[in-house]
Amino acid sequence: MGKQINYWMDYESFLLLAQKALDLGCKIIREDLDAGKVTEGGDIGIVVPYGKHKRISYYFHLPEAGDVEIKKYNEVERLDYGFNATGNAVIEAGYSFVLGESAGVCGAREKREIMRERIYCITGYYDEDGEYIPRPKCLTKVYNALARYVKKLAPYTEFTDTRISMRDENYGEEFEYKHKEYVTRACLELAEREGYRLC
Repeated sequence: MGKQINYWMDYESFLLLAQKALDLGCKIIREDLDAGKVTEGGDIGIVVPYGKHKRISYYFHLPEAGDVEIKKYNEVERLDYGFNATGNAVIEAGYSFVLGESAGVCGAREKREIMRERIYCITGYYDEDGEYIPRPKCLTKVYNALARYVKKLAPYTEFTDTRISMRDENYGEEFEYKHKEYVTRACLELAEREGYRLC
C-alpha cells in the first residue's frame, strides 16, 4: 500500500516536477538499467530523455527521511527499493514513454502509444524484528506538495470510451464509459492530433 497518482506526462513537464522536488529538498536518483548504474544528483541535468527504450527509473530522495542503499548484482547497480528503509526515504516518479510509429519487421508499423506513469511512495515497512516503521511525516509532506503540482501540470481530463459489457443482462453490448485521467497538454495533443493511444 502507499500513495500514488497515475498520469500521462511528457518529458518537459517532468523536468518541472523534478525541479519542484529539488526545491523541496530532494535529490534525484536515476537508475539506468542499460548502464547498470545508479546516480544521485542535485540538479535536473540528471534527468535525461528515455531514448528508444525505457530502461531508466527516477526517484526523489529526501535525505531528511533517511539514507538509501545501492546494491550490486553481477556488476549491475540497483537501488534497494521496496518495502524497506530505502523505500521510506524516496518517492518514485517518472514521465511517459512514447512509442512512436516506425517501420518494423516486414513493413509492419510499431504501435503509437503513450505509457502511463505515476508518482508513488510506500506507507511504511516492517523491519527485521517485525516492527512497523511508518513513512516519515517529512516525506508525506513532500509527496503531497508534489502530488498537488502533478495535478497542475497534468489537469484532470474527461474521456469517453466504448466498452463491451460483461454483465449477464446485457452481455456483449457496447456502452459508453466515462472516466477522468491526469494528462499533460503535450500528451493530450499527441493523442488527439496524431492518434496516439493512452495506455
